[in-house]
Amino acid sequence: MPNDLKKELRELKETLEYLKKSFEVISQLAQAYIRLLNVYAEYGDLGIDVVIPEIKHDPIARDIVKILFDLRRANVSQIARELKGRRGKASRNTVRKKLKELEKLGVVKEVPGERGSVYTLSREVVKKWLDLIGIPINLL
Repeated sequence: MPNDLKKELRELKETLEYLKKSFEVISQLAQAYIRLLNVYAEYGDLGIDVVIPEIKHDPIARDIVKILFDLRRANVSQIARELKGRRGKASRNTVRKKLKELEKLGVVKEVPGERGSVYTLSREVVKKWLDLIGIPINLL
């Protein structure tokens, strides 16, 4: 009988630990949701310009950042093609100019690709975005 009692007590402790961990996850999700609601209430939007306020008044730069979020990495021509699909017009020269501005701001970085240079979002921007939406992933 004492062995059965020990076994049952051990099972109860394991179950309690499991429940504690589950409640921690639920608590973190609730906190992230509340943080999103607060950001939305403060800014009226959850756009990328909340994380990168420097591009708030530059719709082309915002679209380029959104494209890089979608594609992860792309060259100038791919970004221009995608931008044209979203905005109706785009030139590689404009895209190149905006990418250089975004690179100076630390938003994007140029990396070698299979067929030349491609652009990707900086780790800092991705981390800020994930922090904002409540996904605690350590990228750095």
